[in-house]
Amino acid sequence: MSLLTILIISFLSGSLIKFTDDISDKSIIANPFFSIPFGLAYGLLMGYLMMIDTSASYLFGGIVLGCLITGKINNTGHYFGLSGILIINFLYVDTLSPLVLLIGAIAAFDELKDIIKISGPLKFIFDYRMTLKIGIFVLVILNFLELNALIILLVFDLAYILTDSLTSRFFK
Repeated sequence: MSLLTILIISFLSGSLIKFTDDISDKSIIANPFFSIPFGLAYGLLMGYLMMIDTSASYLFGGIVLGCLITGKINNTGHYFGLSGILIINFLYVDTLSPLVLLIGAIAAFDELKDIIKISGPLKFIFDYRMTLKIGIFVLVILNFLELNALIILLVFDLAYILTDSLTSRFFK
C-alpha cells in the first residue's frame, strides 16, 4: 500500500474521530446517535490501517489502549469505533507487540490534561499532545518504528485539529 493512501486514510480517521467526539460532546447534531456511523467508519478505517501497516498497527493500537485507560472512549460513537477496530483486528491481524503497550502508556500520559489540572509551561505540552509525538519520534530514532509512524501521527493530528476548528466555527 502506498504511503499516500495510508496518509489519506489516517487523515480521514483523525477527522472522523473528532467529528464523532463533537457530535456527542458539543451536540453539533441534535441526536447523538448520529455519531454511530461516523464512529464505525473511523473504527473500520483505523482497523484497516492497522491491518496493512505495521507502524500504524503499533501506533493506533497504542492510542486506542491509552484512550481506554484514560476513559476517552466514553460515548456510543466511540464504542462503535472501537468495535470497528476490533472487528478488523480479530479477523485479519494475527500479532500483538509489546510495543503497543509502550505506545499505550505514552498515549495515556498524553491524556492527563483531561484527568488532572495542568498549568504553566506543561500546559502547552499536553494541549498539543507533544508527549505522544516526542515518544513516537524517539521510537523512530531508536528504530523501533518506521518513519511513517511519525508521519501518520502528524497527519492524523492535523485532521483532528482542522476538524475541531471547523466544527467550532460552524456549529456554535
